[in-house]
Amino acid sequence: MTISIKLQKVLFKLGNLYFPFNYLSPERLQEIINHIRLIELQQDEILQLRSSASEDYLYLMEGEIDLVCEDSIRTISHPEETQRSPVRLPRHQSCRIIAKTDCIISHAKREILDNIIAWDYIGRETRDTIKYIDIVRNTLVFQRLPVTYIENAFSCMKPHHFKKGESISADESDAYYLILNGCAEVQTYNEARQKHRTVTRLETGDIFGDKAQLSSKNSNETVTMLEDTDVLILGESDYQNLINRPQVRTVQPQVAKTMLDNGYELLDVRFPEEHSESRIPGASIIPLSALSKRLHELNKNTPYIIYCYSGPMSAIASLILHEHNYEALSLEGGIRDWPYEIEHPSAIPNIVAITKKFH
Repeated sequence: MTISIKLQKVLFKLGNLYFPFNYLSPERLQEIINHIRLIELQQDEILQLRSSASEDYLYLMEGEIDLVCEDSIRTISHPEETQRSPVRLPRHQSCRIIAKTDCIISHAKREILDNIIAWDYIGRETRDTIKYIDIVRNTLVFQRLPVTYIENAFSCMKPHHFKKGESISADESDAYYLILNGCAEVQTYNEARQKHRTVTRLETGDIFGDKAQLSSKNSNETVTMLEDTDVLILGESDYQNLINRPQVRTVQPQVAKTMLDNGYELLDVRFPEEHSESRIPGASIIPLSALSKRLHELNKNTPYIIYCYSGPMSAIASLILHEHNYEALSLEGGIRDWPYEIEHPSAIPNIVAITKKFH
């Protein structure tokens, strides 16, 4: 994708100065382009903005604004005010943004950020194949797997290089082959006419082998490389082992509250900035990115309830703990849907706490 110089500058600012973008890898930061809104406003222009089911994030990139919500106003005079602590827009509410000068603002949906951060963790943990993660995650066969299983899929996949002209017949295929670069074609042999016929062409991101591409395991079909081609191979048995693994164990907030009163401990796997801003009382924190290296801090005799903002990171964390023989549950809906007490230890101003009236 070709992006403008202005957008490049904005992404540079986001990636270096703004939370949580400053935690993202370059690969995921590029992906952010498709999931954030960058809005330019002229002085005195007014924008009506409605938040989603989550507390969306709002950032001031340039200029100065007044933010009006439920007849309360907050003035943001400098971008630094939202760099470490983005404005959290109230859920399902409309707010007005009044440009006091020419300005640029950024709006990001919180749930989408959570999912991108979860993918970023998987990419960092599988660094050898990170350049292929977007190919894998957008492939139909792997879309059937929960995001939490992709890391395991990576560890089972083996790279292989085919020379131009090499072929694989259907009856020899007992694995999934994911094309990383190069191309191939699927051919079928008509015995009556004694002639090959091209069925389809395969390119980067396509899968062949097993039931993925070959038509009903037709023994007359072959896949022939049209050029030198690199693939990742996942054996059928490995794939079946992945999809047959236990699903992430989750717990609803009401049940979790009772469990916490009866010996379960609460573990927050969000970033320290989020934990400092708001947290469920009694929670300890180990960020997901550090969890594998800090497992020794946990007690194997203690069951854990793990939470993040909305669920994807705690799901990954619970699988990590299960793989190391800890008992762990992922809190459904995370702190976003927690109906009980939430601590706000930091005194960071937010629009929901503003009492100054706008006239």
